[in-house]
Amino acid sequence: MLLPAVLAVGIFAIIPLIGMFALSLTDFHLIKKWDQDIGFHNFVKLYNNKRFIASVEVMLLLSVFGVFFQVVMGTLIAVGLEKIIPRWRFMRGIFVVPFVVPAVAVALIWLSLLTPTLSPINDFFELFNITVPPFLTTQYGAITAIVIADTWASYPFVMLLILAALQGISSDLDEAAALDGATKIQIFFKITLPLLIPALLMVALFRFIETLKHFPLIYIMTKGGPGRSTQATNYFAYIQTFQNSNVSYGAAIAVFLFLFAAIISFFVARANARINDA
Repeated sequence: MLLPAVLAVGIFAIIPLIGMFALSLTDFHLIKKWDQDIGFHNFVKLYNNKRFIASVEVMLLLSVFGVFFQVVMGTLIAVGLEKIIPRWRFMRGIFVVPFVVPAVAVALIWLSLLTPTLSPINDFFELFNITVPPFLTTQYGAITAIVIADTWASYPFVMLLILAALQGISSDLDEAAALDGATKIQIFFKITLPLLIPALLMVALFRFIETLKHFPLIYIMTKGGPGRSTQATNYFAYIQTFQNSNVSYGAAIAVFLFLFAAIISFFVARANARINDA
């Protein structure tokens, strides 16, 4: 009964991963013939490439801030829907809408909203003589724009998982704490939040891995600019593979991303196991 799943994982995950790793050990270009196996030379080039190091820094900025705001926003909305207005269940469908919007559409929506000549937001603030800071023409402004777009599109995923975790917490705990005189804020920080930590860790891990794939937002909203300020690692891999035709070097970057995500997943899983055992 496991055979179909094993075959699917092998065909669509393990075999391509092995092929990508094997490709990273060669010197293969789209515009020239296959040269020879060069071992770990591509990985050494990555270590010595300042543009690659800068792309990792951009990737971490986008991922860390993106995950932080997604988890905070998704958790607050989930707690509000479950604890404060549980009767308004139709609101859950409204909050989930951004999650079903394709990434390309999300990028186009926020590109129009953050472009001064197109944005209705700018027109609104101009009525009050308020100047909206440029987002897409400065380094940190462009990073902020991508984080905003990704947070808007992805917080529903966090919200849904935290809602499921909240429904698994017995209401008897809240009632007992309330009888002892605890306020709603104390109940949240002393009871609800500690019980949500395993779910928060896992949802943060899922979102962190997803934020390593910021490509559609970067490609449409900033094209890696201004300058190279938003060239995250996956976008840098795209440039090396398809613009510079250096397929093997791009494969090495992809292998790095896989190993990076695997290491983060390992430590998060260990931390989660310790919390569950405690």
